Amino acid sequence: MKTEEFDFSVDNRIMPHDPVELRGKTRDSGRMIVLDRSTSKVEHTAFTSICDYFRAGDLLVLNDSYMLSNTLWFQSESGFTQLTVYGHESDGATIVDIKEKELSSKPGLVLKSTNDNRLTCSLIEEQPDHLWKVRFEPMELLVPTLDQHGERLDETVHLDPKRWKSEPQAYRSVYAKAPGSLEIPSAGLHFSQELLSQAAAKGVEMAYITLHVGATETYAVRPISAEEIENHKVRSEYFEVGDRCAAQINRAREEGRRVIAVGTTVMRTLESLTVDKEPEAAVEPQTGWTDLYIYPGFSFKVIDVLLTNLHRPRSSHIVLTAAFAGKDFVMRSYDEITEMGGYEFDMFGDSMLIV
Repeated sequence: MKTEEFDFSVDNRIMPHDPVELRGKTRDSGRMIVLDRSTSKVEHTAFTSICDYFRAGDLLVLNDSYMLSNTLWFQSESGFTQLTVYGHESDGATIVDIKEKELSSKPGLVLKSTNDNRLTCSLIEEQPDHLWKVRFEPMELLVPTLDQHGERLDETVHLDPKRWKSEPQAYRSVYAKAPGSLEIPSAGLHFSQELLSQAAAKGVEMAYITLHVGATETYAVRPISAEEIENHKVRSEYFEVGDRCAAQINRAREEGRRVIAVGTTVMRTLESLTVDKEPEAAVEPQTGWTDLYIYPGFSFKVIDVLLTNLHRPRSSHIVLTAAFAGKDFVMRSYDEITEMGGYEFDMFGDSMLIV
């Protein structure tokens, strides 16, 4: 399938650079477009109405990871550079962007952190899109060093550095508790505590997984470069599905209740657990890595409803939504969004619910 089939006009696209709470609004005040797969109808509404689309017994699965700073200063014999961390690999390596392009970057070069000289970064090999595969040592120092000394550098949505440091809660979901993402698991940002309480009062059950967003999100903000979507690849990301969550999912499926994924991170995590199994196979608790790339033709076995943000043209995320709802239906909805105008895209933007 041609990548150009997932293109649409961005003339009327708005991309906020700050969370909605830092723009004088409430978390749940955004707009929401609803795609009903059973009727092929599109509805434009407000996120505050989301409980109207929930049913008693639904299982709402949420990703409790939250975003860290992603950039640190390092030095070598040839100078200083910032390294932006994009994601981790299952072999213990890390994907980074070396900001100083004049640095003599070559495999084997060792850089030392300017904030903690115990932390080093060894270059392994250059990757597509001018990224590098590296190894931080000792690895257990990376997260606390990022947390204490790091900055945020982003390709398109440039966060306010002062607010990022002074008001971190605005950049994470109200239920977030696991540090580790390098980009925001953004679908969950829309939920206020009040809306979650409304959902619970309606009989909606909640379960939690952890997926630390990494290089997959980096590639999601860049257009797929391959001419055919089937030739695109996504990076591995670390996830955890505990005993309780697995039991909740299995019970919901056995009882014919809907499993709702809040975000593509939840979708990819849960579908990874059954990708090579029979449709009725139980979900097993698991800790591991997923490089699952979902595109049209994928057979969904776990998720019945998806909440996601509004995505960029030609991105792996819009391809995933097309796999779930149908390409023509999804692209028609994006045509409506762009024709209407006023919708906000990306991590701090509006949402799409596919039922």
